[in-house]
Amino acid sequence: MLFWVAAFAVFALLYAWYMLIIARRNATLDALAGVDVQLKKRHDLIPNVLTIAKRFMQHEQQLLDDITRLRTEAFSALQQTEQSHNASDVASHFALEQQLQGAMSRLMVQAEAYPELTSAGPMVNAQQTYVEVETNIAAARRFYNTSVRRLRNITEIFPGSVLASAMSIDKYPFFQADSDAHQPVDAKSLLN
Repeated sequence: MLFWVAAFAVFALLYAWYMLIIARRNATLDALAGVDVQLKKRHDLIPNVLTIAKRFMQHEQQLLDDITRLRTEAFSALQQTEQSHNASDVASHFALEQQLQGAMSRLMVQAEAYPELTSAGPMVNAQQTYVEVETNIAAARRFYNTSVRRLRNITEIFPGSVLASAMSIDKYPFFQADSDAHQPVDAKSLLN
């Protein structure tokens, strides 16, 4: 009788841990969807910013072309991530998003060199909207990273590690700032 009680207790513990892993994985996927929504807003805003900037920034065509290319690649990666929820797809998608964010930051700094652009009402509105979208992305990224941390904690500690391995739970990447974000911005080099 004692054996059956102990077996039931172990089974109940493993089942509870299993349910917790599933809940944390689903929370991570939900947080990833939240990040994706904010990134789509950025993708929708970029063509408007580029259209306005192209009128004034003839000398920055390479940067504008790079942003267009990165937006296309990042949007394609976003769609792939939404379909697969594969951790490696998520990582490559986040890498492209970081490149796109860097290029957009360079564009915003370059725009400061064009007074007629920075005083144009549509560009001011576009820049304000872009800052708002980036703020929302940062908030969604924090929520996603918290979910990833909680999922990793539950799947890297025994018995969760055994269950996660048996369930083929992916190790989702953190959405981190790129290495350039840790360096101070040198506006002079950007404007030369």
